[in-house]
Amino acid sequence: MRIAGSLVLAPAATIVGLLGVLMLGLAGVHWDGGLVVAQLSGSDDTERALGIAMGVGGLLGWVGLSCAAAYAGLGGQRPSAASRIAVWTILGLGVATIASATTFVLFFNIRH
Repeated sequence: MRIAGSLVLAPAATIVGLLGVLMLGLAGVHWDGGLVVAQLSGSDDTERALGIAMGVGGLLGWVGLSCAAAYAGLGGQRPSAASRIAVWTILGLGVATIASATTFVLFFNIRH
């Protein structure tokens, strides 16, 4: 049951993290020698601040849910090797997905 919970939490964490990255991208955050927030027409500072806060919250939610998935899957009495491999694989895929999406949003800004 712990493994099933972990295998449900990890993809949910990845979805929350992707929504966080999406919000950062929509707020205009990108890398240009440092983190820069683009001044987008039709939006004000409050909207950008809210988008950034939602993005950071999504990434923090991803970290929290990923830790919960690891705790659920690896906790208990001596998990088997197969369950450890399954948990670390699904968590690794989540990290790779979030890292790729964050790199894309920060470095390939199409709003220039």
